[in-house]
Amino acid sequence: MYRIETEALGRKVHNALRAMIINGELRPGQKLIQDDLAEHLGVSRTPLLAAFSKLEKENLVVSIPRRGTYVRQYSDKELSDLCNIRMKLESLGAKEAALAADKELSGLESTLREFDKSVRKQDISHLKQLDYNFHMEILRLSGNKFLYDMLFSHIVIVINMSGLFMKYIEASRLEHHKILEAIQDRDPKRAESIMLRHTKRPCRYLKPEEPHANSREQSAF
Repeated sequence: MYRIETEALGRKVHNALRAMIINGELRPGQKLIQDDLAEHLGVSRTPLLAAFSKLEKENLVVSIPRRGTYVRQYSDKELSDLCNIRMKLESLGAKEAALAADKELSGLESTLREFDKSVRKQDISHLKQLDYNFHMEILRLSGNKFLYDMLFSHIVIVINMSGLFMKYIEASRLEHHKILEAIQDRDPKRAESIMLRHTKRPCRYLKPEEPHANSREQSAF
């Protein structure tokens, strides 16, 4: 029983840390201080370390011997590569979501309404979480579990790109509505085309280059 409870707590801690990475509370390159996080989340080190291990497998954190664990910081080249992968796969997800039968779209519609409100309030942390939820809900609606699992972490990375998210937030909001409309209309070609354009947008703000000197040590892991 203790083992089961510990595993359940580990999942909760993992989900909490992922949310903190999504909304920017934990920033790229930031060191994860075990004592501070344990106190903040009200847990012991055991589930925290288990969560660190899982996050590292998802490429969201990196552990450096004798230095500690950090939120992974990606070079522009790595982010550009991830953007291109996301662009191709998410457009496929939108297409399959539009084709899927008997879709329940209330969750997607509710998320988009909350997104609109948060844009007006300029609530950046909440916007990042809602943007992630919107995209993952489309992938869930596609019914393609492999696609969902492949993008589970990569979307977090792109959303959490420092300094980019608010540059195109209004355009992103309008495109979200167009994607939803295409899915509602069961128009796979239009859903795929709009999602391709939508996910291409952050790629335009990135200039592929070699990792900076201060990120080379991390990118080796």
